[in-house]
Amino acid sequence: MNSTLPPARDLPPGRRAEIRAELERAVSRGARRLRYAPLVAAGLAAAAVVALVAVIAPGQRSGGAEVAADPTTTAATTTAATTAAKLPGADPVVTGLTPERIAEVEEGCRAIAGVRGTPRLYQYAPRAGGDFALVLTEDSALDCTVDGPGMPFNSGLRSGFDLGTLVGPVSVDLNGGRAGGDVPGNKAQYRGQAGAEFVAGRVTADVASVTWEQRGETVSATVANGTFVAYLEHPSTWEIPNDFTLGEVRAHDASGRLLGGFDPAGRGTWCAADPAPCGAGTRWR
Repeated sequence: MNSTLPPARDLPPGRRAEIRAELERAVSRGARRLRYAPLVAAGLAAAAVVALVAVIAPGQRSGGAEVAADPTTTAATTTAATTAAKLPGADPVVTGLTPERIAEVEEGCRAIAGVRGTPRLYQYAPRAGGDFALVLTEDSALDCTVDGPGMPFNSGLRSGFDLGTLVGPVSVDLNGGRAGGDVPGNKAQYRGQAGAEFVAGRVTADVASVTWEQRGETVSATVANGTFVAYLEHPSTWEIPNDFTLGEVRAHDASGRLLGGFDPAGRGTWCAADPAPCGAGTRWR
């Protein structure tokens, strides 16, 4: 018996695009959450909760690959592995929620994402189709939908990097979207739900405002607790585009002076074309 493996072969022309389209259609019929980024031609990883491609902007460090959430992971199996450490700086302050509810959101988002560590809620905003929560652990950033159709928590994520380090004035840690509820093939429970896309990440202490230009619109981000979230709603018939364009992110200080940001291709605008001048990064918060 010949045990030699056959040589590796490239996919036929156009097959990568077909596989991507098939996975996107499958996800749009389920949880309908997609992460995308302008820089990556990586394969799409499908899961029952989220579908992800890598999201790493120039100048950011990554100690591992982005992973998809495992809906079979429970709080009981991961709590024992959490660490006593937490992100630097004072605990974030989130108004409008009781301490008990904050703890519930933190743990619910962490558990459904299947990540380890100590979760901290940095931003929370009511949204149609489910509230938006930004939760960070020591090495993961989670964009979590709370009380959305059919499930109390549903989270996308980027994982495997040090959130305690920040290169430049702003970092785009999450960039994602959700198809509208009236896109053909969606479940009945999503009917009428608006489509949406967002960017979120961390900022230095001198950043007072962040703007996001995307698809002809300019969105003012919410800046709080050393983080920013910019959210853009679309009609219920909106489909996630295939161009994976980040848009343009700009960070300003209190006087309105531009400190830097990211262009649509995901390049940091505070440093030269060669990312080396960006430096090794500073401690966040």
